[in-house]
Amino acid sequence: MNKSEEAFRLIVVRRPVQGKLFDEEPLAAHYTAIAANRTGDAGDVLHWYHQRGHCSENRIKELTLGFGLERMPCGQFGANAVFFRMGVLAYNVGRLFLRNTLDQTWHRHEVQTLRWRLYETAGKVVYHAGACWLKVRRDMEALFSGIRHRSWLFAEG
Repeated sequence: MNKSEEAFRLIVVRRPVQGKLFDEEPLAAHYTAIAANRTGDAGDVLHWYHQRGHCSENRIKELTLGFGLERMPCGQFGANAVFFRMGVLAYNVGRLFLRNTLDQTWHRHEVQTLRWRLYETAGKVVYHAGACWLKVRRDMEALFSGIRHRSWLFAEG
């Protein structure tokens, strides 16, 4: 920061620290310094700073851990770039599916939770009377019917 030619704002946040249960010492405070070049009042900058984890860092975490992109498959840059692009494409298609076919309660779930609660649901494909059916547990029937209906609506445009 000493070598920067650009102006920046320094915001210091003071938070109380809970003392130990049987200590007689007074409560201390914990200070956090935030250097930012954003315009606006300090409250807006602080709100933006707290939101950045949800908007970018959690998405990067889900890409790397949820879609297996924490390690690249080989030492060739081009092959790793294709691998990473395929992972990002899978992430985007998964988010599109989540937003357009599942209700609001599912929107905050990560891909691991979707795998556990939705994709790993036991089912059986049955052909009967010239039709193809998916049999699932009764408590999952409404969920899968809703997904099917919203998928159809999304495809219709």
